[in-house]
Amino acid sequence: MDLYKDINMIKKTLATVMLSVALSFSSLSFAGKLEQNMDTLAKNFKVFNKADNQNDALKALDNMKAAALDAKQVKLKNSDAKAPTSDALYDQLLAAIDKTRILVQGGKLDQAKVEGKKIAAVKDQGHAVYNHH
Repeated sequence: MDLYKDINMIKKTLATVMLSVALSFSSLSFAGKLEQNMDTLAKNFKVFNKADNQNDALKALDNMKAAALDAKQVKLKNSDAKAPTSDALYDQLLAAIDKTRILVQGGKLDQAKVEGKKIAAVKDQGHAVYNHH
């Protein structure tokens, strides 16, 4: 009977270790995905600011919106109860992208670039709250 107990204990321990490994890879995957989306946002923000035509500006804004929507799937936690939730920040970011896009579509690229500074402000606020490196 002792051998049977030992085998069951080993199985339980192995199952626990496997679950821990799976969870750590899962969180690394989310972190990698989030970092990739933040890089996409940053790169396309630069492209948007350098854009000299409506098509390039819209493409950059669309890429930013796709990255923000994908990043929003990762729920970030923060110990500061007064800080905005990650969902609230993503909503602000998406709203700023949408407002900027409307200006570009209306042929107001210069005004859109001024409005686009709100995208950077929201992104910077998010980094200040959630980036603990």
